[in-house]
Amino acid sequence: MQEFSTFDMIVVGISVVLGLKGLFKGFIKEVFGLVGIIGGIFIASRMSEVVGNLIKPIIGIQSNATLSLIGFVATLIGFWILVYILGSILSKITEMSGLGAVNRLLGFIFGTAKIFLIISVIVYALFQIESFKSTLNEKFSKSLVFPYLVKTGGFIVKLDTSKFMPAKNDEPVKKEQTEVKETTSEEEVLENTPAPTEEPKETLGDKITESTSEAVKKVKETASEIIKDTLTKPAEEK
Repeated sequence: MQEFSTFDMIVVGISVVLGLKGLFKGFIKEVFGLVGIIGGIFIASRMSEVVGNLIKPIIGIQSNATLSLIGFVATLIGFWILVYILGSILSKITEMSGLGAVNRLLGFIFGTAKIFLIISVIVYALFQIESFKSTLNEKFSKSLVFPYLVKTGGFIVKLDTSKFMPAKNDEPVKKEQTEVKETTSEEEVLENTPAPTEEPKETLGDKITESTSEAVKKVKETASEIIKDTLTKPAEEK
């Protein structure tokens, strides 16, 4: 059963205490500060690859992981600066209009919300790490705030962390390709090499037939010689 735990008290306390700055900064600056940070993360996490490809010809870096990381940081900083400038301008206009008290009260509310959203992003990032995930689930399974932190952070950050991981060493890939080529070459050589012709093996029957033929041949030759000698001897006696 979920309950208001110590972790929940810490998160809410930090959000409220740091949100007090909104009383002094005012509503406009807090809103634009919230949009600058959270909106910057929201947009940068979706545009990092596009921005990285745009600045690729300028910086001359070929690594996709590095380009995505640089694109993320550049988009976040650029968006935050733009929103900060707009917020400062509108804040001065509001102070001149006489809405100072309302501006400060709403500033406190949005300041608290901004801190809560920042904590959500941090908790979500930690929750994506396998070594922390099981520990967080175990420690904060009964927390009321923790599930909302993860859910909110997951909505803000749509970031494929694999894009920021450096590519694996190309050497094993090249080695594997070389081995494949060598294997293919060996297979081609074996296919193109004519199979050795096998000499017909002599069976026992063939050997017997051959021996019999030779014996018959010798008998015929011997018989012919005997007949020839028999016929020639009477002629010589006469």
